[in-house]
Amino acid sequence: MATKEEFTIYYLDLLRELEKEKPDFLLIDVREPKEIQRDGQIPKTINIREGDVVNELVNLEAQKFQKKYGIPKPVKHTKMIFSCYSGKRAENAVKKMNEKGYTEVYLYKGSFKEWHDKQNPKRQTFIIKYDQLLEDQKKSDVLIVDVREPEELAETGKISESINIRSSNVVKEFKELSEEDFEEKYGKPKPTKDTKIIFSCRSGNRSERVQKQIQELGYKQVFNFEGGWEEWKRREEEKKKK
Repeated sequence: MATKEEFTIYYLDLLRELEKEKPDFLLIDVREPKEIQRDGQIPKTINIREGDVVNELVNLEAQKFQKKYGIPKPVKHTKMIFSCYSGKRAENAVKKMNEKGYTEVYLYKGSFKEWHDKQNPKRQTFIIKYDQLLEDQKKSDVLIVDVREPEELAETGKISESINIRSSNVVKEFKELSEEDFEEKYGKPKPTKDTKIIFSCRSGNRSERVQKQIQELGYKQVFNFEGGWEEWKRREEEKKKK
């Protein structure tokens, strides 16, 4: 049986966990040690082979666990996040721990493969964070495009100063609309190949696909707001609480 969605962690979820000053979770990579030596690992992980998960996490004495891994042995309500290379072995580990009565066991679905791909330095160059987006909103020469469906925006609202072009239409609109028609339709000047363009969606996936499509058309400053509407909403709500 597949891991339930509420116990599935995605890339941005993991980033937020890793940014905590005092982590309240245990991140476990269940690959073979030789894989980690060869390919590297996600920060703050410990390595326990998939076949050893129950013996180490359940059966090993607390004192021996602390000495071996340098951290306290998890109890049944400790938040644990399992990762491997592509997710399959980690999912097996989650099932094993669930069967032993551990209740806060999560699967990092993309696992190391996704982490490695998304941490690529070239990709990171064209990622926009929330604080930078706040600054870019004030600039008239920056175009912010929300690529969600209009129905989604009607339900949630939108990032201020953004225009909406659904993901399936972006390339067509950029290629076919004249400057006059684009500005009349969207209320913003049509971007040139040198315009800074920021794409956003709900959680960063659709906007990343559109980002790549527009880069392939020769646009040079095309960025993805990786956190998307979900991060925007969360950060705006946090500001209101302060």
